[in-house]
Amino acid sequence: MNFVKKSLKYPQVTLSILALTFLVGVYSLMEMPRREDAKVKVRVGQVIALYPGANALQVEEQVTRKLEQYLFQYAEVRKEKTTSVTSDGMVVITVWLNNDVENFDPFWSKLNHQLNVLKAVSLPAGVYGPIVNSEFGDTEALIIAVEMDEPRYAELRDYAQKLEDTLRTMKEVSKIRRLGEQKEQIVVFTDSAKMALYGVRLDQVMKILQSQNTIGPAGDLSTSDARVPLYTQGYYKTEEEIGHQIVGFAKTGEVVRLRDVARIERRFEEASSKIIVNGRSSILLAVQAHEGYNIVAFGKAVDRKLHEASKWLPAGVKLNTIVNQPRIVERNVSHFLFEFVLAIAAVILVIILLLPFRVAAVAATAIPMTVAMTFALLHFFGIELHQVSLAALIVVLGMVVDDAVVVADNYVELLDNGVRPQTAAWKSATELVVPILTATITIIAAFLPMVMLSGMVKDFIIALPLTVSIALSASFVVAMVLTPVLCLTFIRKGLRNPAGETSPRPPRRSVLNLMQSGYDRAIVWSMAHARLTILVCLGAMVMAVVLYQIIPQKFFPEAERNQLIVDLWMPTGTKLKKTEIAIGGIQELIQRDPAVVSCATFVGSSIPRFYYNFMQGNPAANFAQILVNTRRDDDAKRLRRELNRRADEVVPEGRVQARLLQQGVPSDASVEIRIIGEDLATMKSIGNKVEDILRRTQAVAFLRLDSREDYYGVAVRLKDGAERLGFTTESVAKSIYAGFTGAPVSTLYEGNVAVDIVLRLDEKSRRHFGDVENLYLTSPVTGAGVPLRQIASLEPQWQTGRINHLNGLRTLTVQCEPADGYLASQVLKMAGPRIAGLSLPTGYKIEYGGEYENQKETFSEMLTALVVSLFMIFLVLLFQFRNLKETFMVMLTIPLSMFGAMLGLLMTGNPFGFTAFVGLISLSGIVVRNAIILLDHADELHRGGASIATAAIESGKRRLRPIFLTASAAAIGVIPMILSGSPLWSPLASVIAVGIMLAMVISLFLVPVLYACLMKPIDEGRELPAGSQAAGIVGGGKKLMILSMVAVCLLSASAGAQDLPEALNLQKVIDLAVQNNRLLAVKKLQVQEKQQKVNEDRVKFLPSVMVGGAYQYHGNIGEL
Repeated sequence: MNFVKKSLKYPQVTLSILALTFLVGVYSLMEMPRREDAKVKVRVGQVIALYPGANALQVEEQVTRKLEQYLFQYAEVRKEKTTSVTSDGMVVITVWLNNDVENFDPFWSKLNHQLNVLKAVSLPAGVYGPIVNSEFGDTEALIIAVEMDEPRYAELRDYAQKLEDTLRTMKEVSKIRRLGEQKEQIVVFTDSAKMALYGVRLDQVMKILQSQNTIGPAGDLSTSDARVPLYTQGYYKTEEEIGHQIVGFAKTGEVVRLRDVARIERRFEEASSKIIVNGRSSILLAVQAHEGYNIVAFGKAVDRKLHEASKWLPAGVKLNTIVNQPRIVERNVSHFLFEFVLAIAAVILVIILLLPFRVAAVAATAIPMTVAMTFALLHFFGIELHQVSLAALIVVLGMVVDDAVVVADNYVELLDNGVRPQTAAWKSATELVVPILTATITIIAAFLPMVMLSGMVKDFIIALPLTVSIALSASFVVAMVLTPVLCLTFIRKGLRNPAGETSPRPPRRSVLNLMQSGYDRAIVWSMAHARLTILVCLGAMVMAVVLYQIIPQKFFPEAERNQLIVDLWMPTGTKLKKTEIAIGGIQELIQRDPAVVSCATFVGSSIPRFYYNFMQGNPAANFAQILVNTRRDDDAKRLRRELNRRADEVVPEGRVQARLLQQGVPSDASVEIRIIGEDLATMKSIGNKVEDILRRTQAVAFLRLDSREDYYGVAVRLKDGAERLGFTTESVAKSIYAGFTGAPVSTLYEGNVAVDIVLRLDEKSRRHFGDVENLYLTSPVTGAGVPLRQIASLEPQWQTGRINHLNGLRTLTVQCEPADGYLASQVLKMAGPRIAGLSLPTGYKIEYGGEYENQKETFSEMLTALVVSLFMIFLVLLFQFRNLKETFMVMLTIPLSMFGAMLGLLMTGNPFGFTAFVGLISLSGIVVRNAIILLDHADELHRGGASIATAAIESGKRRLRPIFLTASAAAIGVIPMILSGSPLWSPLASVIAVGIMLAMVISLFLVPVLYACLMKPIDEGRELPAGSQAAGIVGGGKKLMILSMVAVCLLSASAGAQDLPEALNLQKVIDLAVQNNRLLAVKKLQVQEKQQKVNEDRVKFLPSVMVGGAYQYHGNIGEL
């Protein structure tokens, strides 16, 4: 390779470029954007529609089905994942987009516009919306609580507004949302008795307030000189003006003002949700950051802003960051970098222990150089620093040193054979460029097809194959350019004495020497017992299948966070105040734990999306969540167990579940059994049977149905005489709503703050069902007041709690979590056969969701990626070896490595999941490197004249050292990841570490045996060298034995043969010896080098006479 020679010819240029690259890599490491996880595109949005007054069945028929039919017309919508939740007066459709939709903002904009058209054409008149929530997937970087001991929300709002204005000036800030803010309103509480006394009607008051408090165009006045605009000034400015409003006249003619029949009071609106942080009322600021910035530096800048803000806040107000993504990123990145440094140290230590110091130093130097070059390229291609990219660097760390080890080892071998250092330097790289490049490409080919994955899984893991590919490419460049320069500079002699010289002392008994001695004996035995060797290796493949059946499966583990979430579901219809009291008991239990740093309680709403796969729940008065921050990750796990054990004692009427954050694709539950049908009662009956089966397994917890409980309501039905008095369903509904719930009728503006004016009956007039019947309504026909009981009847009836759809079909889901000590796969394994045995009515079916569905979908894609990897590896090998036999030998090592992978999971106690599967795909490319190195050297020896059996044995002996070193480095590199106990990355590291080592052992014995049994001589008529042991070693191969006997006969008869086509003279014998003997070939190369040096000196120092009689001096004539 010319570039290798040129790098040696101009070492200063080479080293300067590499040094500059190293500095760029260090700079990139310092400046690269950091994240906790890779950025995951959440291809999910929500379509929300309100239909006040309609029950769940009415909303389903009139709104939900029409919206679903319309949404499913779009090719971008992933129907099989799209769900809807229909409840009283509301529908929320969670729309999933197909995984191939990359730029989904234009789709959401188009959908939002088209839904407005749908509303005008197809939806009932009383529907509000539908609206599209396209920011469903945005993740908060910081959630800051502004806390106050006493709930003075007006002051809290002002402080939160001022803090928001301060943070908004930062260039890194993208969005800021305020959460938990309680709005003020002016409530007009009407007294029914006084209104009856004065003859004032509720709807009359409503119309007056709406028409009086308004701003309308009054035109202008044109004078002879100018045009003067006219303004009306009838809108209210204070509560007193509202009370002074005339609403009617008494029978005596006296003016009746609003304050005569109503009490006007300023108060905070009845909250539909509430946020409490550490027991204090709070307003939250949810801060999002722009992409591309260093989030750790951003977090420190925000901390400085908060420190400054704390100086002007009063003593009773505190700032508390309950979600601090920058700090989490800093901690996790520091943890991974520490593991990375440990891995580097471990790999270097192994190399130093197994190699002579100078050789080890040269090989180890490739690690920092390759890592620096990798960081520079990662920064250039926009790949951020997070746990996946760092894990990829740890995984590939042991591989990046392989190329340098192999080149340095070849350099030392050339020196041992007497080659000059200058020549050995360039030959050490150029001789191995093809096998090293092939091995590099095969490993890249194993990782790269993972980019074929789709959706959130692809977004999560794509940095791994890209980082590995970049690192291996950098490793190849370093091995070809830097390693020969370092070898030439620091290693001037080989490890063995030149031929013919004796060493004054015995060879050093190193680990490698002892292993080499044992292997030399074992490989000869294996060749003599070829069939047994092959059977043992194939038995390892069978054992891999057996172990796979034993090892439990878990798709994705829990996240490594010091946080947990507590969910509370109260019975349907529970008021917000009662839910607050119930969750307060859980909150007190949490705050008594000394390991708790903070806890934020969300009543009636969900926690903001603070983690990449956290799915928010729909707002409901009977729902609450607590976000708990603990001191350590282990504290969160312990607290989760304690809360789940004691929660029923604190809130016996509710369902409490404490859970950790999960990695991977989100799901509502780990185990989901879906019943799809039409009749809700039949579906619930089947669901109850499934619940009973799961309960009997005694391996489940938090068993529930997603339908929620039915509740009772009161239907107001108009009588026949109502229409004659001019009453309609709409007018009656509005009056009832205004009286008992409160209707905003106008707005009072205080600067830029809008305060709603709400009309409502006073509390004593809306306590009982009888108050509904006694509500007076004004007849549009007669103008007289009529009690509701005369025109309508009240009928209590049960209502459906919730109706769920999946793919547009009614679906009831039985959900549960595996109990402690069990996995979701084990629960399904125990309950699945009995569930499958249920007799279902016609038109009903059962499907499985949760972890099973996600794993099935992703593993099918990963299996496709594995097949593509194997195909690419096959093509690369076929192009190198140009025959199917050697390609088959290399490919056979891939399934044989699975035994080590499964054994690694069993030894470390890790389940088989997503990252373990990634490890298997990775292993398929890593293990073939050993076979490539073996076969490449065997072919070289065979072409040099060695028999097939001898070439097989000698290639194993000669390549044992580099194969063991590279395998050990790759395995040792991931050991820190195993020792860390990471539930996400430890399975991958276990698969790679144990898989590589066992694959190495199998390759060192199986590949030579297969080579000897399957390969044919290059020239079957060529004589085998004297003393060949081929016949004895390959005793298992009958065909090869016959060929060996024929060759021996030809060799013995050649001396007396008289009819040779060509006689052998001394020169031809010498030529054949030089051609077929590697040592002689090396000596010939040395002779040629000496002759070349003589010629160079002759040209340099002696003149050359030209034929024309003239002469010319060449070289440095001044030295003559």
